[in-house]
Amino acid sequence: MPRYHFISKLFWKALRKNFEHTADIGIEIESPTLSEAFQEVSLSFSEIITGGSLPEVLTSKEVFLESNNLDSLLVDFLSYLIVLFDTDDFIAGSAKLEISKKNSFQLAGKLVGETYNQDKHGYGVEIKAISYHQLLVQEGPPAHLRVILDL
Repeated sequence: MPRYHFISKLFWKALRKNFEHTADIGIEIESPTLSEAFQEVSLSFSEIITGGSLPEVLTSKEVFLESNNLDSLLVDFLSYLIVLFDTDDFIAGSAKLEISKKNSFQLAGKLVGETYNQDKHGYGVEIKAISYHQLLVQEGPPAHLRVILDL
């Protein structure tokens, strides 16, 4: 059964939903802006790894990515989160991201979180890759993201 996460800022900020998909798991985000949707997808990513908890905000990582389209930008961003987890054991508990379009789409900002500790954070599943299958990025408003993660 899907879990719904309501994040309140004044009246409504975002709705996040994780859904099961065979040996994969999906993330679906609806948010007022595309930047906020990308922020929310980073939190869902962390919750999937930990089994539902978010880490404290102790250390930060700068992020800057560039892509020709929004689909690739989302896949690149989530792939970057996999690299941070696999190489630095870093999981994000908060994100401040901005997406802009010049000649290409750019994502810039900061991820704040901490080093993953299974005893402290718990364990859900390992995310191995990001799938383009059923990938959806709509700028909105409201912005809508849908992505399937290979476990």
